[in-house]
Amino acid sequence: MSEPRWTTVVRPAAGAPRARVVVLPHSGSGPNTLLPTLRRLPGDHEVVGVTLPGRERRFAESCAGVADDPEGVLRAVLAELEAAPPAPTVLFGHSMGAVFAAALAVEAPGLCRGLVLSAYPGHPAAAERTAEWTDEELLDVVRRGGGTPEEALAEEAVREHVLRVMRCDLTLEQRFAARIAAKRLPVAPTVLGGLTDRIVTPEELDGWASRAPAGTRRRIFPGGHFYLLDPAHADAVAAETAGALGTPADQAGPVGVDGGGRR
Repeated sequence: MSEPRWTTVVRPAAGAPRARVVVLPHSGSGPNTLLPTLRRLPGDHEVVGVTLPGRERRFAESCAGVADDPEGVLRAVLAELEAAPPAPTVLFGHSMGAVFAAALAVEAPGLCRGLVLSAYPGHPAAAERTAEWTDEELLDVVRRGGGTPEEALAEEAVREHVLRVMRCDLTLEQRFAARIAAKRLPVAPTVLGGLTDRIVTPEELDGWASRAPAGTRRRIFPGGHFYLLDPAHADAVAAETAGALGTPADQAGPVGVDGGGRR
């Protein structure tokens, strides 16, 4: 069997994994970005990251053509996940990664025991159209997200790489969104967001509940688009993720501004 290309264990479980959390990060990023928060998961949870070309361990790979084949990307990731030893699995996606996670869940409902969707609108039509944006407009999105230091964007080579990968990722995001626009999720998701997110408002998150079985959980945290990287929220985000697999979500971490709740 060939080595996995799209997935890798970014935090092994202590002993035999009792559960697996598959991490799908935001556009332009790799799974290690979210590891400081997901490292707070219980020790018997294995954390697997999905990495697209052009970042982290695949930095040298071109992302050209990836967005043109969303079905191929889904099939490739699912083939690697299905080849792993069986374990109850939650798909955790942030921003662009949320619609990626939802598309994987729709494509392979038997794989998905739980689903955590962070900072992405519940109706794909609400997602901003980015394929024809200018570099200046795309940089504005990067800046509004707040995840890339301004000094890094001042470097021409870094800026061009960020724009290239972002344009690829956001185009892929739109195609995932279109692919699942008329489909229902196989499980009730846990939906998370930031109160002052300048890209996705808390109200835009509500659409997920109408596309899933009863029991969608919604929790809004203080902070913006990258609220989940705030150390003050790390334990609570990890607890919500474990809760998607059946571990009580109220056992750890501070309460979000709305106190959570089922819908």
